[in-house]
Amino acid sequence: MNLLGKTLTGCAVAALWAGAANASMITVSMTVDNSYALYTGTLDGATTFIGSDGNWPTVETYHFTLSPGDYIYVVTDSDKSTAQGFLAQFNNLTDGYTFYSQDPQWQVTATGLGGAAPYSGSVSDIGLLTREILNANAGNNASGGWTNFTTGNSNGASPWGAMGGIDPDASWVWYAGGNCNTANPTIGGCDAGEWLVFRIAAAATPDNPVPDSHGVPEPASIALFGLGMLGLAAFRRRPAAN
Repeated sequence: MNLLGKTLTGCAVAALWAGAANASMITVSMTVDNSYALYTGTLDGATTFIGSDGNWPTVETYHFTLSPGDYIYVVTDSDKSTAQGFLAQFNNLTDGYTFYSQDPQWQVTATGLGGAAPYSGSVSDIGLLTREILNANAGNNASGGWTNFTTGNSNGASPWGAMGGIDPDASWVWYAGGNCNTANPTIGGCDAGEWLVFRIAAAATPDNPVPDSHGVPEPASIALFGLGMLGLAAFRRRPAAN
């Protein structure tokens, strides 16, 4: 292989490494009163089912990866009785920070469809969720598109008590639509125009990130540095013109 071929091969490997390094490893511990399904996807729809649950006293933990253009989607529904809410702690293991259900980068939308939320991760459920994401993007649903949520009480408050595995800094959140209390829609049974969908972009910056204390360069930065060095080496090793 000639020098140019070697250089191009090295550049391709470095570029692939940089692309892979841009993916973030995420761990989430979460619960929803009354039930939820967790997906990832793009701006225009859901692509991957992560998990679901309908037992709010139990906190579930999931692990998945996010690329820079991805979104997290949380489908939620309540029993319209006593209380309702979404509570979660997300740890970005790649970039070294934590964000919560109440971070302001989250958005919520109300489908107004009632029951039969897409909880199974089937092809039809992913299709249903994607249609509602597109409706929200266009402003054609019960909430008029994506809107702000309302923060309720922090983890540990009544009527739920402390949810193990989630920081006390996390707070319950819900949409103050329908017949819900506008000051705190998590308290008192209500119908916010459910089912709801919460979303956050992978590229969003948390309100109060916890920085990586080790000061180690990101793998993507290392890969880009390597890419530059390969180019420099190719330039320096070019034979002189006759």
